[in-house]
Amino acid sequence: MDQPPRAGGPPPSSRSAPARIAPQYLPSPNRNPPLQPDGTSTGSTGAISRNQPETPSEPAPASPRSTGRTDLDPLYSTLLQNQTDVGRVILGLILLTAPVIAAVSAYLLPTIRTIQLSRIEGLSVFGSAETVGPANYDDVFANGAFAEGLTSLIGPTVAMIFAGAVLAPLAALLLHRAGPRLRTTSHIVWSLTAVAFAPAALTVAWLIDRVVSESDRGASLYDWAGLSSGAVVGLGVLAGLAAMRGTETGKRSGLLVTACLAAFAIAAAGLQTFAYSIVGDLPEGIETPVAQIFNGLYSGISPGLSTAMSVLLMAILAALGVGAALVFIAARTRIDVIPAPDRSPGDTRGDTDPVDPASARPRATVLGLVAFLLLLAAVGFYLLPWLARMGEDTREGADLWLAIRRTWGPPLVTTAVALPVAALGGYAIGALRPLGNASRWLLLLFAPWLFIGSGPLGAANLETVAGEGEYMVIGSFPPRAWIAIPLLFVFSALFWGLEDRRRAALAQGAEPGATRLAFLNAAWPMTGLMGLVLLLVNAQDLFWQQLTFQDMLSSGPMISALENLELEQSGVALGFPVPLLILYALAATAAAIWYLPRLAIRVGKG
Repeated sequence: MDQPPRAGGPPPSSRSAPARIAPQYLPSPNRNPPLQPDGTSTGSTGAISRNQPETPSEPAPASPRSTGRTDLDPLYSTLLQNQTDVGRVILGLILLTAPVIAAVSAYLLPTIRTIQLSRIEGLSVFGSAETVGPANYDDVFANGAFAEGLTSLIGPTVAMIFAGAVLAPLAALLLHRAGPRLRTTSHIVWSLTAVAFAPAALTVAWLIDRVVSESDRGASLYDWAGLSSGAVVGLGVLAGLAAMRGTETGKRSGLLVTACLAAFAIAAAGLQTFAYSIVGDLPEGIETPVAQIFNGLYSGISPGLSTAMSVLLMAILAALGVGAALVFIAARTRIDVIPAPDRSPGDTRGDTDPVDPASARPRATVLGLVAFLLLLAAVGFYLLPWLARMGEDTREGADLWLAIRRTWGPPLVTTAVALPVAALGGYAIGALRPLGNASRWLLLLFAPWLFIGSGPLGAANLETVAGEGEYMVIGSFPPRAWIAIPLLFVFSALFWGLEDRRRAALAQGAEPGATRLAFLNAAWPMTGLMGLVLLLVNAQDLFWQQLTFQDMLSSGPMISALENLELEQSGVALGFPVPLLILYALAATAAAIWYLPRLAIRVGKG
């Protein structure tokens, strides 16, 4: 329902009216009417008599400690927060069927199939094969390559966690205090940095740079961590700034929760490290777990061992996903979008959120600027080889628009399905709340697959698109993640925060239609941004693109570059085509100026 039942007083649209509710809908302590001066009661039921004119009550004085939200009676506030009706419950459960069905199709069934495939032997996973029980797992543990691959990732993953979950939040803390100009600059620069770090282009650019410079140093896993640093640090700073905006003065709980969630996500991404086998040039004798899974599936020599590794890796990733979900739920994480200010032309006030400092101190500005420049120089170093070749002429190589269609077309199909499914699920959990305040716990249904990418589910997904009895495919296939589970968490937090704001506005006497419009205006930019991010992630899914690679029919973006590494025109521009890069840069800049400064990540009660 859009507003609580009302009885008497000014109409709902009156902004001077105090928030109130009909006595029969209040908890029992509030139903007893006040006593008259002679000690008698005005009535036995508390209802207003229809035969007597109603006298409007005076508005309650505003609290001097008000933070912009309506100060409500605790009993009324509890009733408003927990109110629900059959329609909301039914609609919420109906909308949840879409993400549940998508998760079952894209994650649960492939997980079950991967477990089944890990118990067979034979050259072809998809033909008739003998079941060998846990023998493949015994071979994995006896061989030791899987454990060695995991061990080799500890150092690079810890470095990534330190950058994204320690340095980035600290930089956000300093930038938050450095004043609005430096914060705006940070939003723009780190948004562009996060967008620019596309692994398909960066890895090839680094290989070509070493070939041209005749460097004797081979690439290492730390180089791959560095090539991911732009996205890791950029997103970490942006999330930290939003957490600082949503944190009450003197408290840093929001920043700590954001850093903790970032650590879980970075750890999961680090364990799934994968690059082009030709480009990676990892230390001899060491392969990452996902690279071992790929080699076993692509060659068809040891699919049983590959799927056994997949199951072991999924168990680790599932634990990380459940851990992150518990932190997310227990902290009551939500995302608020602060309304744009109504300022006169000469108004020079500070930021719209009272949490932001009104002005910057010189020392805070200097520290924020130093942190900003140091981090930018560190991550910018890894962009230089790509930036130097980004404008290459591709007319004599592979057709640019053909590469765009084959690379970005199939992921667009997945994005067009996964984005609205995640948004529907987020709206059901965050806005409709079919289980009331406990609705966040519904996210645990999806938590085991929160961080699982295409690598661990590669065998089951390949079986789906391959012909009967085959393990190789010809053509371009969309990634099979029909729901973006990380976005489901984002949308749940977003819609929860916006619904809290909408209910508070209704309690202040706002028109229901106006509150719904404000909800929509605050939500659609985030939906568009998440769509662009999801498309970029799907288009850069190196594992799935290589697994389905067959000559020039592949959807891989860097086929030309990999086949012509010693030519002057390397084809690096195909990794992130300039037309699409411009589109992403414009979208990131617009969001950094007009939308990201309004985001606030809040935790705890509120």
